[in-house]
Amino acid sequence: MRRGNFLAQTDWSVVEHAYAGDPDVPSSPEILAALLDEDGGRQGMALLDLHNVVHHQGGIYSATAPAVHFVAAVLDDPRTLTLVSPRRGRRDVRVPLRAALLDWLTSVMQHITEPDERRRGFPADVAACRAARPSVYRTAYAMRTDPDPAVASEALGTMLACLLDAPELAHHRAEAAAWSHGHALAGLDKHPRVMAVMSLQSWGYDTTAVMETDPDPVVRAAAALSPANAGSIQGTRALLEVLSTPSAAMRCKRNYPHFGPIFMFNFLPAAIHRATLDHLVPVLDVLLTSAPPIIYVGDWGARLRMKAFPDGFPPVEPLTTAQRTLLDVIAEHCFGTNSPRMWSGGDARMALRDLVPEGAVFDGDLTA
Repeated sequence: MRRGNFLAQTDWSVVEHAYAGDPDVPSSPEILAALLDEDGGRQGMALLDLHNVVHHQGGIYSATAPAVHFVAAVLDDPRTLTLVSPRRGRRDVRVPLRAALLDWLTSVMQHITEPDERRRGFPADVAACRAARPSVYRTAYAMRTDPDPAVASEALGTMLACLLDAPELAHHRAEAAAWSHGHALAGLDKHPRVMAVMSLQSWGYDTTAVMETDPDPVVRAAAALSPANAGSIQGTRALLEVLSTPSAAMRCKRNYPHFGPIFMFNFLPAAIHRATLDHLVPVLDVLLTSAPPIIYVGDWGARLRMKAFPDGFPPVEPLTTAQRTLLDVIAEHCFGTNSPRMWSGGDARMALRDLVPEGAVFDGDLTA
C-alpha cells in the first residue's frame, strides 16, 4: 500500500494501542502522521509515542502491525532525515529519524519472538507483526548501504531481528551475517549489539573478531558463546570476566528478547562448562555475593555439581582445595542466613542443597 493513502485506507477504529480511549493520548494515525511533520519537534514527540504508546514496554497491540507497515513504507522519505534524540545511547548525540525508526522496528521484531509467558500481546496481534517480517527485512536490507553509518548499523540490527525465530527466512541468514562485521556492527548501541551477536552465534557463525575487539564485556561474552570459541582460552576469560565485574549482579536482571536472561541461561552455564574449577570458584564467590534472587533461575546448579563432583558426592578421594572452597561459597551465598529462600523446584540450588543440607531453607512445597 502506498504511504500516501495508507493512513486513510486503514480502519483505525478496529485497532488499538496501549492507551486506547484515553483522550489525552494521540491516536495511532495521529502519531504516524506526525512522524512526517515539517516540525522536527513534533517528529521527535511522535517517535516517543511510537515507543511509549504503540509499542508500550515492548508490548504488541492491534495497532502495532499497521504501524510497522507504515514505518517500513516511509523509511526512504526525505523527512525521515530529521535529526532526533535516539531512544538509547548518548542523549547529546542526535541521529536521523530514519535510524531511530529502524531501531523501533528492531524492537518490535525482537519482541514478537518472545515465548508466550514473557510476551505482552494477543496471539492475533503478534501473528500480524510476524507476517510483516519479510517486507521489513527487505526494507532494512535496502538500507544496509546507507551513507549514514547510524542508519546502516540500525538496518543491520533490524535485518537480524527479522530472522529470529523465523525459519521461513532462514535462507537470509548468510547474507545478514556477511554484513555483520566492522563498522556496521560496532555502530550499534550495546543492547542491539548484544542481540546481534547472540543471534549470529546461535546460528553457528564465528564471532571471534567481536570477542577480540569489542569494548563491552557483555558483547565479548556473547561472542564467546560461538561454537568456534568453545575451546578458546580468551573466550573462557571473557565469560569469567563478565560474571565477575561489579555490575554483573545487576545485569542478571536484564531480559533479552527471544534469548531471555542470558547471564543465567548462557553465560554462567558456558563458564561452568569451559573453566577449570580453580578459575570458576573465585568468580562465583564474587557473583553470588550481591546477586539478586533471579540469579538462581536455570539449571546451572546441576551443571556446577557435575563439574565439581563428576563421580558423585561425597567424593571417594579427599576434597581438593577448589572443591572445599566451592562448598564454602555455596554454604555462605546459596544457603547462608542472608540468602534468598528457595521458591520452587526450578531453583538452581535444588541440585546443591544436599552439599550443605543444614543450610538449605525452603519457601513453599518443593515437591509439587
